[in-house]
Amino acid sequence: MRKRLFWLGCLAFTAAVCVTAQDITGGGSLTRDITGGAALIFRAPQNPSVNSGGATGGGRVKQTKKPTVRQQDSIIARANAARSAPKPRYEEAEQQYQLAAQIAPNDARAFAGLGNVYVDQGKFAQAVDAYQRAIKVKPDYNGAYLPLAFSLARLNRYPEAIDLYKETLKRDPNSPDVYNNLSFAYNHNNQFQEAVEASQQAIKLLGETGEAYKLGFQERNEVRSYAYKNLGNAYNGLKRYDEAATALKKSSEIEPKNASAHFNLGLTLYNAGRYSEAIESYKEVIKLRPNLAQAYFNLALTYVAIHDKPAAMAQYETLKGLDADLAKQLYDAIKH
Repeated sequence: MRKRLFWLGCLAFTAAVCVTAQDITGGGSLTRDITGGAALIFRAPQNPSVNSGGATGGGRVKQTKKPTVRQQDSIIARANAARSAPKPRYEEAEQQYQLAAQIAPNDARAFAGLGNVYVDQGKFAQAVDAYQRAIKVKPDYNGAYLPLAFSLARLNRYPEAIDLYKETLKRDPNSPDVYNNLSFAYNHNNQFQEAVEASQQAIKLLGETGEAYKLGFQERNEVRSYAYKNLGNAYNGLKRYDEAATALKKSSEIEPKNASAHFNLGLTLYNAGRYSEAIESYKEVIKLRPNLAQAYFNLALTYVAIHDKPAAMAQYETLKGLDADLAKQLYDAIKH
């Protein structure tokens, strides 16, 4: 009988590693991203432009305190400068954008700027409110759509994020970033076939040479690795483990130091009954993350699956010094 393996769910801005633990039943399916190398791409939104009210709805700025256009632009510029300072002054930026919104409540730039300040600080609920107000004021304010969708995903509001990403694709149908993030949201919403198709489209747009990819904050290979990881997770959701393994191997080849892809691959190979390969994947995770307790746990249970209890106990001895509670669970699993 297969034992219980750990998987690690993480949403992050960058490739930084974060760890939260949950169980899944061995032989079950992955429904979420695993540790580190976040599969949800984030590009910090640009400051609103200072262009004499060009982002207003209704053609003119509805002025409650009758500032001049130059004064309104000056407030936006001060807010932008505070946000973009080497050491961002978020409180000042927020105050200036709020002032701009107060004196010109149909200037979408003020609300988009507020959203940017909130998303920079991880205040996603406030960011959603601000971006939604920007879009209400000016429905074609494109700069609000992507960070709004990202913020919704960070709040686990995946159906809304999906709708926003699909709307964004109407404006930019050749963005691999959007398809990648759409795949991520589909995976979290258990729409695995749709996730497969979105990941495949992201990979297609990235191409083998990267000519179709508009380079941004992240390297092309990093984004390609994300797309293959999302594809692998989607195939896992469909219990198509061999296809999942192929995609996750590709992800790990593109970014060999990304522990996430190796961890996902190990669990996928375990689910497929390919235990010797799973063992090698978990060993690779441990090389990259020698203090990751869950990797030792899963490696030990994979040894149990091939009836090698001495090797499993060796992992237990290491695990005792990393996570006593998890080590106890492992000991009980080995002895039973």
